[in-house]
Amino acid sequence: MKDNLDSTGMEGLTKVKPPGRIGVVIQYLVGYFQEEMLYVLTYLSMVFGFLYLLGKVMLKVFFGELRVIETQRMYDRLLNFLLFKVVFIGAILDPRWEDLLIWTTWFTILGFLRIFSMLCRDRFEFMSTTNAPFQEHGRIIILLVLIFIADIFWFILCVIVFKSMLLLLTFECVTLFLDTVQTLVKYIIHLRDLSRPGVWESRALLFYYTEFVTDTLILVATLGHYMHIMILHGISFTLIDAVLFLNMRSVFNNLRKKIAAYRSYRQAITNMQAQYPSASEQELDEYNDDCAICRDNMTQARKLPCRHMFHLSCLRSWLEHHESCPTCRRPLVRTNSSLQNRS
Repeated sequence: MKDNLDSTGMEGLTKVKPPGRIGVVIQYLVGYFQEEMLYVLTYLSMVFGFLYLLGKVMLKVFFGELRVIETQRMYDRLLNFLLFKVVFIGAILDPRWEDLLIWTTWFTILGFLRIFSMLCRDRFEFMSTTNAPFQEHGRIIILLVLIFIADIFWFILCVIVFKSMLLLLTFECVTLFLDTVQTLVKYIIHLRDLSRPGVWESRALLFYYTEFVTDTLILVATLGHYMHIMILHGISFTLIDAVLFLNMRSVFNNLRKKIAAYRSYRQAITNMQAQYPSASEQELDEYNDDCAICRDNMTQARKLPCRHMFHLSCLRSWLEHHESCPTCRRPLVRTNSSLQNRS
């Protein structure tokens, strides 16, 4: 009887064990993922909270109060950055929690640096048109140098630690590097101009070529990055594919317009130099007057058909928006496409 009971009990226990084991496994998995998610959310909250406080301190120390246009541009750039990274993660990654932590941390820190780099550019454009004290320029330059050093550090870290994902991760480092270098070079040109007496004829030209080279490189890098993502993701005719294709099309059109604008600009400069010859030293002595556009002394000038003289950079800026002499308002006869706008 006892043996029968034991046998029956063991058989019943054996029959119950599999469902019990499955239930234990399910409960363990649910608890594991809930615990992992809690760790992930806690970690991300700490990172975001730290960067938020750091950002507030940096804004107070380096910028003071942001202008309305600066705040609006900052939020627009942040939104565009987040939307693209969501598409990127959806197109490329099927990550574990550990991978998600790495990618989120990487994009968060580089996005943080990118936002402040662009804020520095906005503030420079504002201060370069006003009589801002050198102390304010110094704060922005220091921040740009810190961003530059941090970007180099992250690039080296990527090369050493994440060799298998080098092309994907270094894109943000490259674009941040180019944006920061553009603003730093503009600052060097601007400070050089302030230290020189009179008008520096090459200032506008150097500004233009700095913007053209860095912006073109960023567009080329962005287009290559999109193509790399498309190759890794493949074409499956999903919403992500449509977003990637539209972004590639937009970047390609911007690149094409940038190159076309450069060609027009070069043609305009060539035509202007051919049509308005340089004034000789004797003519400048006889003219004996300041540039009517910038009210500064002229050591070099271009002579109009009406014999009025102006700095080349001043004349170029004036003729981009007007069709007459700044002094006598005499209409200027120009060859076709000679004064197309730069952009």
